[in-house]
Amino acid sequence: MALRISLCEYRLLFKRPFGTAHGLRNGTDALFIRVEERGFTGYGEVTLPPYLKETIPGAIDRITSIAGKGPWSADGLLAGLDRLPEFGLNTNGSRAGLHMALLDLMGQRDRVLIKNLLQIDAEQTPITLMTIGICDHQEVPSRLVELPDSGALKLKIGDPDAMDRVKTVKWLDNRMLFLDGNQGYSSVKEVVEVVEGIGTDRIFGIEQPFTAEMDGSNPALARATGIPVYGDESIQSLGDILEVGHLFQGVNVKLMKCGGLDRAAEMIRTARTKGLHVMLGSMSESSLGCTAMAHLGCAADLVDLDGPWLIRNDPFLGLKMENGRMIIPQQPGLGVTLTVDLSFVPIGA
Repeated sequence: MALRISLCEYRLLFKRPFGTAHGLRNGTDALFIRVEERGFTGYGEVTLPPYLKETIPGAIDRITSIAGKGPWSADGLLAGLDRLPEFGLNTNGSRAGLHMALLDLMGQRDRVLIKNLLQIDAEQTPITLMTIGICDHQEVPSRLVELPDSGALKLKIGDPDAMDRVKTVKWLDNRMLFLDGNQGYSSVKEVVEVVEGIGTDRIFGIEQPFTAEMDGSNPALARATGIPVYGDESIQSLGDILEVGHLFQGVNVKLMKCGGLDRAAEMIRTARTKGLHVMLGSMSESSLGCTAMAHLGCAADLVDLDGPWLIRNDPFLGLKMENGRMIIPQQPGLGVTLTVDLSFVPIGA
């Protein structure tokens, strides 16, 4: 029986508008992928914020083209992913989603955990992060109530209200803080002033304060504050780690940017050889995408996979939080459950 591929276009909606230095949005366009073979079903997710060059219509065309080249087997398609011409520039989200679905199916079929399929043998317990996006500081109390307990809080900064918001968080919550600038700053001095206004005793990381063109300023910022600086927009692939990893102390690995769980695992291994801290992030994926990435959490220092707690129409169940710790399904495949009747459309041969 040949592999059957189906697609479902979907829009994930935030409980509250989500603000970053890139702007404010109320949701994120997504594409869910279902693969079926010999009684087993796997799911994958492509979730693309508007500031990425890849689009959902493009992802649909791309995966439809691949499906049309079938019939495929799950093993054959997985082995041939990187030989497909459809996966060129700006297609990492599509590859990540299809790879995720195939790995989910094969893990269930072979009764193997995802981390074992990816040859991850680490056993770390990462610090969990929950995010408060850019918002009026008066909204902070109610946003804090909505979030589950976590090891630390991630705060989006880079806007005029940032200091008032951070001070409110500091007053109401005693967790350590991780600051995400989303490229919103133009000088080391600006960021140092923010850090000094909060106090270095509460901050344990700063993420991508500058644009990639200013990466050379990151070492000076780390020296001035004594706080590790993590790359996000500047480090999206294995090649980026090799090229500019020395300008950071840590890296934020994201599925939609790197192109798949296999590539994420390789980025983690390479980052470790370079002495870099490892953080696992997301593009506000549902429980499907976040649970997939959580299977690599045992090899990371930090996990920022809070999409399921920020989204109000999440169609999957998977990753959980208990007492500030991440609880990952311990079963073959991704371990996610579809909770609503999505309208999947079969494609291909």
